[in-house]
Amino acid sequence: MTIAKFPFWRVVPSESGREGEYILPITRPATVGPEGAPHVMGGVAMAAAVDAMELASEQPVLWVTAQFLSPTQHVEELTIACEQCGGGRSIGQWSANILVGGRPTHRMSAALGAREPSEQVIFAKVPDVPPPDECDPVGGPAWGAPGALHDQLEMRLAAQDFDTGDIAIWTRNTSGFENDAGWLAIVSDFFLGGHPKSAGGSSLDATFRFIQSAPPGWVLSVTDFAAFDRGVAHGSGRHFSEDGTLLAISSQTGVMPRVPLSDLA
Repeated sequence: MTIAKFPFWRVVPSESGREGEYILPITRPATVGPEGAPHVMGGVAMAAAVDAMELASEQPVLWVTAQFLSPTQHVEELTIACEQCGGGRSIGQWSANILVGGRPTHRMSAALGAREPSEQVIFAKVPDVPPPDECDPVGGPAWGAPGALHDQLEMRLAAQDFDTGDIAIWTRNTSGFENDAGWLAIVSDFFLGGHPKSAGGSSLDATFRFIQSAPPGWVLSVTDFAAFDRGVAHGSGRHFSEDGTLLAISSQTGVMPRVPLSDLA
């Protein structure tokens, strides 16, 4: 097992010198997929876009939504071109396009900034579930070769009801990274794997709303599958720190596999 020592979703400025252009070098921890056919996990691409837009704007992300356009198998780097397209000085509207060799793979829209001063009020309440040390590890097939994304985290099942579509899973990265916007964006993209009928599907879009960071530790993702319809899954999630603090909100639509993993068991 190889564990990343540096956040694998962090971008670097492009050597092109173009304003707002960044590069994500692809390392094995950023990938999922079978041996010999790795691809960049969608949540990693979203996390990289968040990192790029935060660097370009010098503002924290509020929300980002992504469309997944084309495959990223065997890519060595992603080019992220971002620009402000509206808004003002306190909160700006941004867009980011991710490309591989000029081919678009992801399209992002986002807002970054903050309106100050403001008082924080959190309405969402963490559900009553067992703590992570009382939960069983999440099993199932690995998501790639050794050192890929599945080696970078631990997951434990807190609650599940496949009939109602309610799933609660604890997740912790194995490197002790902070639970910042990038890592939480990655965690939020585990959506389709929460239900046996959608596991193994592919994401069409994802929306991530960032509330606040938390120190390294467990994150409880509470997923609500709302509907399976026309071959796609719709749902949303809320992500809490171990002390019950709301960190982020997410939603997603994903194409379900033609043969659910539950039917292959």
